[in-house]
Amino acid sequence: MAASERIQELKLLIGGFENLRSKEYWSAPNLPGGIPRGVIVELLGPWRTEWFLQFLKMHPEFKTFWAEKKQQVLPTAIVQRGVDLNSIFFATLGDDVVTPLRKVIQSQLYEVILAPTQFSEIKIFKALQLFTEKANCTLFLLGDKKPSAAWPISLQLDIHKKDDDHFQIEILKQRHGRNDG
Repeated sequence: MAASERIQELKLLIGGFENLRSKEYWSAPNLPGGIPRGVIVELLGPWRTEWFLQFLKMHPEFKTFWAEKKQQVLPTAIVQRGVDLNSIFFATLGDDVVTPLRKVIQSQLYEVILAPTQFSEIKIFKALQLFTEKANCTLFLLGDKKPSAAWPISLQLDIHKKDDDHFQIEILKQRHGRNDG
């Protein structure tokens, strides 16, 4: 196969070269540049779930897939924060998160997917990154205490509470820059 044919094939696999240059962004709480579509975002810090719920509240039209290893979130707490449960599909996936997560992303049914950062192999991160890019959805990973060193993660946010209405966000890593604020 000629090199030009291979390049064309790779472009088709990742959704075209234009997708890589011009990212769409969603508004996000206390993050002036927003969240890019089609990337992996790792959320860290004690207020990561609260921030994510505020993000969903800002976008009631989103269909969201919420994956957990074991059930930890209380749906009633989500409702108390003003998020409509009808737009969220909850799944308890156990130890094998990767296979169902891949299928959910490839289904292209959800704009937003939330899952625990429970894998460490780069090839898994890379595969998920390619799937999210092609599906034009955003995969949010709830990280542990330390940020993941995986290079396919485009954005890492360390989220703390500033006051009742605001979050203090430290951008630990940002691959797709945006100069909106």
